Amino acid sequence: MAEQVGVELAGFWPRLAAQVLDAAWMLPLGLILVMTGEALRGEEGLSPGSDILLQLISALIILLFWVTRQATPGKQLMRLRVVDAETGGTPPWPRLVARYLGYILSSIPLGLGYLWMIWDPRRQCWHDRIARTLVVQDPPPGR
Repeated sequence: MAEQVGVELAGFWPRLAAQVLDAAWMLPLGLILVMTGEALRGEEGLSPGSDILLQLISALIILLFWVTRQATPGKQLMRLRVVDAETGGTPPWPRLVARYLGYILSSIPLGLGYLWMIWDPRRQCWHDRIARTLVVQDPPPGR
């Protein structure tokens, strides 16, 4: 797929920028959910159940973006898309779930799984390899 004419694999810096942009919009959402939970319980901080629920809501939001748009808002702003490594289309949702869970593996050894793309010929992080996905850079509008 990456050998197709006009397909450019996303580099480290655009992918990092997309992650920062996604954190910028997810953080306020998380804070709203935390404050709502505290107000309902009358206690400060997250209970273990609330923390798990917050993580599930975040995962579902990200997966929904990947399934419907092939990108989170941060990736969209950076003109990046998550594609099936073989077909270039939208990966099947079970593989997108595997990709999301792969984020955990990518982050455990001091983020080595994210940095792996620097050395990988297809610029895949560990979670991309697990899910057989690529992140591609779309050309600027009008090109």
